[in-house]
Amino acid sequence: MEYTLKNWFKILGIQLLLGVAAFFVFRFFPAEVDQMVPQIQEEIVEVEEKIVLPQERIINYRLVASADTSEWLSNLKEGDTLSALMVINRADAWRLKHMDTLVFPDTIGEGIELYAPFPKSVGELQEVKKIVLVSHYSQAFAVYENGERIKWGPVSLGSKHKPTPTGLFSTNWKSKRTISTINSSWILEWYCNIDNYEGIGMHQYELPGYPASHGCVRMYRDDANWLYHWADQWKIEEGQIAAHGTPIVIFGEYPHGERKPWLQMQQNNSAVSISSEELMQVLQEYLSTVIERQSQRDVVEMDKMVSNQIQ
Repeated sequence: MEYTLKNWFKILGIQLLLGVAAFFVFRFFPAEVDQMVPQIQEEIVEVEEKIVLPQERIINYRLVASADTSEWLSNLKEGDTLSALMVINRADAWRLKHMDTLVFPDTIGEGIELYAPFPKSVGELQEVKKIVLVSHYSQAFAVYENGERIKWGPVSLGSKHKPTPTGLFSTNWKSKRTISTINSSWILEWYCNIDNYEGIGMHQYELPGYPASHGCVRMYRDDANWLYHWADQWKIEEGQIAAHGTPIVIFGEYPHGERKPWLQMQQNNSAVSISSEELMQVLQEYLSTVIERQSQRDVVEMDKMVSNQIQ
């Protein structure tokens, strides 16, 4: 009996201790948690305020003699590496191994955006729905929608004796395939005319790594195809231009007879880069006309839409 009573008292003591412990846990622990939550939240907020967005990656370049990489280039398959070499050197893939010197980047990214000479965004172009910019010096084009760059690529502009004109143009008419008026053997695919009088256009043709056209803007096939489907044509009413097509601004000057600008990127990785401020110095002359033509096009398209609904 004494042994049983001793055990009973032990069990009772344990239960009492557990009850007391439970009382303190449920009585005081929630309050401590409630006090800790705001502190944790404050710490989280403080950490979030200290987050720093990553800066744009800096790409460095080096020059390599094509003869030293000829075999490697011959075996190079399509992909990001080949695409990078093509756009940086402004040339078709098959021409790379035949060039004297190539520019190699120290970083290969997905696609070609890392090597764009144009800025990602231009705030002053936010009101411009569509615009294409073409640089003589950089031998490159860029496409912007509401101030954001959505595409870029290399080009081959006019040679020293047949320079591509500069200024404000528009995509007038388009053709999937047309024949040059200068030489009937020149087949121009995915053609966008930008100067109807002079016969200047943007289209697919060979890119040799320097300005070589007779005034047109040569592009890679994929780029020309993309532009053909993206750009708007003019609208003609009663023999007059009722609405202009997509604005094209060609600017700058190429240093004919001197070293190619992109070959200078080994010493200066931004040798062919164009800042937003530099672009606006060029565009301020044309911006009011671009906005005016855009508004006029909106009116013409709205009138046509209303007319179609009535019919």
